[in-house]
Amino acid sequence: MSVYFAPNDNWLAWLGKLEGYAIFAPASTRQSGGSWLERFDPAAGKLPDLDKPRAAQSPKGFFLPPIEAIARYGQDAQAPQVAAQQALVLGVRNCELRALAYFDKVMLAGCGEEPQYKARRQAATIASCDCVDCAATCHCTLVGGQPFVQAGSDVNLTALAGGVLVEPLSPRGEALLAGANFAPAADAQLQQRQQLRQQMLDRLAKQNKAYTYARAETQAVDMPEMADEGWQKFAADCVECGACTNVCPTCYCFYLFDHKLNPNTFERGRNWDSCLLATYHRMAGTPGMKMSPRPELRNRLANRILHKMVYSVQQYGMLGCVGCGRCCDACLGAIDIREVVEGLKK
Repeated sequence: MSVYFAPNDNWLAWLGKLEGYAIFAPASTRQSGGSWLERFDPAAGKLPDLDKPRAAQSPKGFFLPPIEAIARYGQDAQAPQVAAQQALVLGVRNCELRALAYFDKVMLAGCGEEPQYKARRQAATIASCDCVDCAATCHCTLVGGQPFVQAGSDVNLTALAGGVLVEPLSPRGEALLAGANFAPAADAQLQQRQQLRQQMLDRLAKQNKAYTYARAETQAVDMPEMADEGWQKFAADCVECGACTNVCPTCYCFYLFDHKLNPNTFERGRNWDSCLLATYHRMAGTPGMKMSPRPELRNRLANRILHKMVYSVQQYGMLGCVGCGRCCDACLGAIDIREVVEGLKK
């Protein structure tokens, strides 16, 4: 497929002319670190932050909201409507694309399809972007990734000085760009993209040179079981806040609850849950019986890391960590997943 160059003014104007799409992108408020929970308004005249490191949040919440209604029951109860508007999601990084591929395996390829996730996924057109900057905790190359996109989205963008390279990667992407009238990219611009990609690979190799567990995304890490005493070294710093699982783009655990809407109607809701919390997988029973299958925090921390690095490969054929580094940034105890894996790998 062809690659085009769009000057900043031209492609911002083109975004403003798109009809029928709600546009989402990392928020341009740098103090907030970026958010996927805000609409992007081209009329504001401000470009999305494609030239900055990945946002503090991933687009997970766009496809699997932190809390939502999934069923209603009782007299005259009607099923809740799925909020799946036609959307253009801008600035999705390659690590986030890999997380969506992981979610697809969990939500769509198992014993049944999750209808609300499926509706949002089908309604979204993904415009990914290459990373031309990264956070100090980014480590996608350690887990089989790369800081640029060659497949998996509908359109890929690369921020250059004065504009963006635009490359359609799917029939939906080609349809989106129909009538955009962007000029074909020059050879020099394509060479600049290749240089930027190599610079990011070199930068990631340099900032992660202390870690030796690099592998393909289909290879599990050989790590000790959760009963091993070595996990306590890292669990001692965990404050059980659940921040790591909330910002992780591949964590999908949820909790179901029921509440009354009116005297005759009840609603079942779903919200994100965290395997690090003592209440996770709690069980009913008489006094004296254990309330959790993992009463020790070190076991819960071990379960989280093992699920990313071992169990996910067994279940879904790919690592559950995409190397975005968000859990390292969010952790109040300054636990770095790279150090945990490096310290405990066999």
